[in-house]
Amino acid sequence: MEKKTECEIVQDLLIGYVDDVLKEESKKLVEKHLLECELCQKKLKELKADLTENEENQKKEIDYLKKIRRKSRIKAILMAIGILVVIFAIWYLRQFIIVQKIASNAEKSLQSNNFYKETRQILSDNKVSVEKTYYKDGKCKVVWEIYSDEEKETNYIKYGSKDAEQNITILPNENKVNIETGEFVKIMNQEWNLKNASYLYNGGITGVIAKLGTAFRMSIHTDTRQIGREYYVVTNRFENDKMWETWIDKETGLTLKTINRNSVRNFIAGTDIVKEERDLVQEYQYKFDVVTDKDVEVPDLSNYEKQYVNLDDNIGEEG
Repeated sequence: MEKKTECEIVQDLLIGYVDDVLKEESKKLVEKHLLECELCQKKLKELKADLTENEENQKKEIDYLKKIRRKSRIKAILMAIGILVVIFAIWYLRQFIIVQKIASNAEKSLQSNNFYKETRQILSDNKVSVEKTYYKDGKCKVVWEIYSDEEKETNYIKYGSKDAEQNITILPNENKVNIETGEFVKIMNQEWNLKNASYLYNGGITGVIAKLGTAFRMSIHTDTRQIGREYYVVTNRFENDKMWETWIDKETGLTLKTINRNSVRNFIAGTDIVKEERDLVQEYQYKFDVVTDKDVEVPDLSNYEKQYVNLDDNIGEEG
């Protein structure tokens, strides 16, 4: 065998030699030849260098593809997050617009200087509590009555005026009149308290923070059951059992009904056995521009026994 022919054979086998896939006989032939041939040694070095360069290039390509794939994955995640943020923003904006509308309508309604409010609540002994509020031009009368199949009983009639320093409470069953004074009376005679209105949240009709919190916290949808026109049904989205529910009039922004489910329990005397469990339901009715001066006029009190009461003292005793 000529030297040149042997070199050609060995050079053809070098790739298999480097990859370690040659049979033992061929491997020994290549190794023996390499010991004697500088040309093939050089070819082996060049082949290894080329393979190393190819491996490095392949690694760079793989790393590049991984980088592209990683960027694509991050981009997809960011896009998904962006879509969720947009959906949340649209949902939250819708909620906030509804809350803003309710608050605006309630504020407009409560600016009225003439309205009547009635609050009804079913009591456990087959009676109904009815509280009637008459408000006109800064003067207010509140009548609390208990209705049953047998009778109507008036528990008290309270008169107050905007920013006044005293209230008058008539107790018809006792033929007494309480003349109430104190700092607490001044608070009671602030306009919003006199109007005794019920609306979506406490903390101020125009409070931006209150509106933002309400928009996030409350679940709001519309319904038409029972009253024949659309109104908002409001629940706390973080309350799993949905024990609390409020109905809001779309036009006035004022509360139509509050429901506190299974909140009233009555027990058999002397035991912890529940004999009655029911919802606490309060229903509200509003009428505007129906109150007359006579409705809020304080009557003649000469036939009543008068008693002066400082409500601040009573609050201190209760505390």
